[in-house]
Amino acid sequence: MDTLRLQKYQRQGSLIDKETNSLKKVSGKKNNFHGNTTLTNKGLVKSEAQFLEYFVNDKPLSELLDNFYNSKTTILENWIGALGTNSKTDIIKVKQLIGKEVSDKEIRQVYPSAWTDDEFSWYLEKYREELKKTKVLIYCCAECGDYDCGGIAVTIDKTDSSVTWTIKEGDKALRFEFDKYSYFEVFNNYLRIVAK
Repeated sequence: MDTLRLQKYQRQGSLIDKETNSLKKVSGKKNNFHGNTTLTNKGLVKSEAQFLEYFVNDKPLSELLDNFYNSKTTILENWIGALGTNSKTDIIKVKQLIGKEVSDKEIRQVYPSAWTDDEFSWYLEKYREELKKTKVLIYCCAECGDYDCGGIAVTIDKTDSSVTWTIKEGDKALRFEFDKYSYFEVFNNYLRIVAK
């Protein structure tokens, strides 16, 4: 069986475009160009991001996925792990990964408390739709974490003794089979930490 653990991980900053020095004149700013990028003297740089990485058999899952997709760059250029950036959304994500129900109250806590029920209702429905999907997003947009921005999702199948993650790309499939008790231990331990 495969092993799974969570560990803090840092996506390194990277140069996106060397030809953006002229944008400095237009923007008048050196930093905070947009989103998770920064305009520097070297060009447009994607910022560093810290998240929890899934380690499968002691290897970062992102590296295993780079090999699976036969990628010339890393998936971390566009996405980061869906855990480790926000404890309120982490609670929901972990519950998805272990198949527990998520309450409307837990979803509500993700959004500003000053919002009225009418302001919140659209987001509640959108979150409910995401939770109904058979695939669970495990890598998401570094900026917003939204399904609409894409990412990498797994299909999760459970038996009496194991939990299997399947990631598909066309006719290819990458599968990991974890001992059910070890799998639940990893995520329940993290759930206890973020629920404090």
